[in-house]
Amino acid sequence: MSLVIGGASGHPGSVLAVATLALFVVSLGYGVIVPLLPELAGGRGATDEGLLSAVYAGYAAAKIGCQVPGGVWVDRVGAEKVVRWALAAFTLSLAGFLLPVGLEAFTVVRAVEGAATGLVYPAVFAMAARGPAEGAGKRMGLVAGVGTSGLLVGPALGGLLAPIDLDLPVLVALIVSAGLTLTLVFWRPAPPASSGAGAGAEVERPATAGEAFRELARLARNVAFLALMLPIAFNKLTFSAFQGLLPLVGPDAYDLGSRGVTLLFVLTGVVFALSQPVGGFLADRFRARSVALFFTPPLLAALVGMAFASSATLFAVAYGSYIGASSIIFTATMKHAATAWGSDDTYGGVFGLLSTLTDTMTIVGPLLFINLYAALGGGVFWAMAAVGLPFALAYALWGRRT
Repeated sequence: MSLVIGGASGHPGSVLAVATLALFVVSLGYGVIVPLLPELAGGRGATDEGLLSAVYAGYAAAKIGCQVPGGVWVDRVGAEKVVRWALAAFTLSLAGFLLPVGLEAFTVVRAVEGAATGLVYPAVFAMAARGPAEGAGKRMGLVAGVGTSGLLVGPALGGLLAPIDLDLPVLVALIVSAGLTLTLVFWRPAPPASSGAGAGAEVERPATAGEAFRELARLARNVAFLALMLPIAFNKLTFSAFQGLLPLVGPDAYDLGSRGVTLLFVLTGVVFALSQPVGGFLADRFRARSVALFFTPPLLAALVGMAFASSATLFAVAYGSYIGASSIIFTATMKHAATAWGSDDTYGGVFGLLSTLTDTMTIVGPLLFINLYAALGGGVFWAMAAVGLPFALAYALWGRRT
């Protein structure tokens, strides 16, 4: 028995649907687990702060560490097979959160979740990138926008169900993940059309995995590739900091309670989900690099605007503008990377490397800007814009390969 569904525009609909659903499942699980982590860990008698920090760090380290090997695996055996195994591992990790285990085992469970997520990301973007090049931006925008809406649904699910039973939202996420995992056992994708366009179309798959890793190591030293990824690196640098800044700035500057801060996070998810497809449409209609360059000044202006916001409403407008611009830039840059450096046989490795290098900014961002907030207050947004200028200039000067 198999499930094969065709699609329009030369790209099988089932492939795009599975990519979107896989990303939704891991973002849903993340959105459910992260707000509940202290309570889940505390429920297991957690008192060791070092181990508790390892619960957070283990996820990030595993995700970052698996993206390049996962990308090479995608290119060797196919994105669909990797997604099947990754979702199975992710489902097991969610089940692990329901077990009455000690904090050491809880840390391992969290690392498995991170590793599975690190495998899913290069796989789903490789699935979206394959097919006609002229629609790649739209496909990536759809997958990123709808797929990551789980980051919005997850916290809402947790807030609704956790007061009833702490394990209930985790159980719901587990059922959704297990359902998709079982469905994929019977799913057989129709072959996508070749991209057949773009500089990356000339790139052939390396003969061995070792050769693939060496090619990626050379790519990681390529100035043009490093410059191309700078917009995403800056977005991750600042966005990761906002996860910690919003709960501080809201009460300090605008007297917002937990509900007001929650609404800012809701705004994040809504604008992110709506802007990604817009970015994909623009990247298909115009040069992807030109789209990223065009929206960089509004992004920096939005950061400066947050420093001058005299009310919570004005802050929300500036913050929403920042999220919208950064989301459009993200999708445009992902298409730029695909067409400039990838091919149907190498997308996994390219996206795995891009994600790994830019994800390091998620470690630096909170450390840098939350500490600057303690010293500068609202001036931290000026600092963000100032840090963004060299990123933008380097991208404009050296990220020219198309």
